[in-house]
Amino acid sequence: MSKKSKPNLYCPVPGCHATAAHLDDPIVKALMLEFGPPAKMTAWTLAAMAELRESICRDLADKKVFAFHTRIRQPEELYIRALYALFVATNEELPHILSGATPNGLSSLYREVNRIVFDGRGLLLLQQAGQSFGMFTPIDTLHDGAHVSFRSFLTCIGWVRNPENLPSPEKYCQHLNVYCNYLNYMSEMFKAGKRKEDVLVGVKNLHRPQQPSTPAP
Repeated sequence: MSKKSKPNLYCPVPGCHATAAHLDDPIVKALMLEFGPPAKMTAWTLAAMAELRESICRDLADKKVFAFHTRIRQPEELYIRALYALFVATNEELPHILSGATPNGLSSLYREVNRIVFDGRGLLLLQQAGQSFGMFTPIDTLHDGAHVSFRSFLTCIGWVRNPENLPSPEKYCQHLNVYCNYLNYMSEMFKAGKRKEDVLVGVKNLHRPQQPSTPAP
């Protein structure tokens, strides 16, 4: 049987190798001041998401496929990281999340956000059939693009040769518009003094599939 690792006295996050409390770092203290309050975190995240929406959608509309593909993880990671910091991380864990110290990977953050916020309906970690052949996992596609892997080159070559398979700029921009709308909702709720628990209920409702309307009799 493998031995259990001893808990880190400086950080409650399993696997963290910090040799001092994160809050001893003046940069982390500054991060806590700027992003610790939920209203400020959601406002900054919304501003960043809006900029990403404009620039990434412009690349897609201009058919700059490599520029587009290498950046599609950014809005997903930004949104998931914000949801994790707001609704999953404890007050004791938040300095670790903001510090960027490992572990802090998208996959592990997403699992918890999927469980707590999306009620297990998220698709990023599910294996799916490829557009032309084979199987893929969406999160691996995000990683491929972000790390400019040779697989990402192959994807882009496929789009250049078969532009009909390129993602629709309208649909992709609408996808990022939804993130902006949800972040705006959170920002307004927190500005109004709502508790995290109450805002989480609203966010969970936003992410639930819309029920088809019942025809009038």
